[in-house]
Amino acid sequence: MIVHGDSIKWPCDLPALFKEKLLETAIYKQGATSLQFTDRYAYIPGLFYILQGSVGMCFSTLDMKSVVGGVVGQGDWLGAYSIEREQKYFGITEEIETLSMLLFPRDKILQLAQEDPLVYKFLFFAGQQTQSIWMQALLSSIHTREQKLVYTLLELRARYSSVTGAVDCLNVTQYQLSTITGISRPRLNETLKQIEAKGFISLQRNKIFIVNCRGLCQIIASMNLMMRDPRQKTRLSLGALI
Repeated sequence: MIVHGDSIKWPCDLPALFKEKLLETAIYKQGATSLQFTDRYAYIPGLFYILQGSVGMCFSTLDMKSVVGGVVGQGDWLGAYSIEREQKYFGITEEIETLSMLLFPRDKILQLAQEDPLVYKFLFFAGQQTQSIWMQALLSSIHTREQKLVYTLLELRARYSSVTGAVDCLNVTQYQLSTITGISRPRLNETLKQIEAKGFISLQRNKIFIVNCRGLCQIIASMNLMMRDPRQKTRLSLGALI
């Protein structure tokens, strides 16, 4: 698959020639299994750029008692801070929308870095974007179960590519949400029903309809969203919510 530089959301300003050099190293991948580090304690093979789709991702202890999860999707970069060190990860992914990605292999990036120091600027800004996702995931863990869940729903909504009509529909299962948030299935189901009772969402099998986005945004209004605020990507402005 041929991908042109102007179709990519680059993390910083880069010369056109440098972008071409980067794209020459890229390999097209599909599906969450292509991330490769979903095997137990595997290396991240390079830098990923998500062209389309969305995926819930969590990093945890093997007993799943400590979970940090977040949502990544179109336009996100993954793996920048792992390029120069062989560090193993244990990650679990739940593909929400089918992923298509570019993989910039680790060895090719390091080889290009010997020729052009712009690689380090590129990796720095790509890494900052990824860091904001996981830093916010850590911040979200200190809040209530309802707020953590609503934050995840709004992150999914902000990244969903198939929103149509007046009511947004997320094709996501409770199992997937449980994996992403680290909330047990019984507690997750209980919290979803509480939010539904408020009239903010409507639940169907493997689907969640967002009926009142403003109401959901108000639930997370008191959260510490200093790293990442999904309300900024909704059709509602922040000014209208405060």
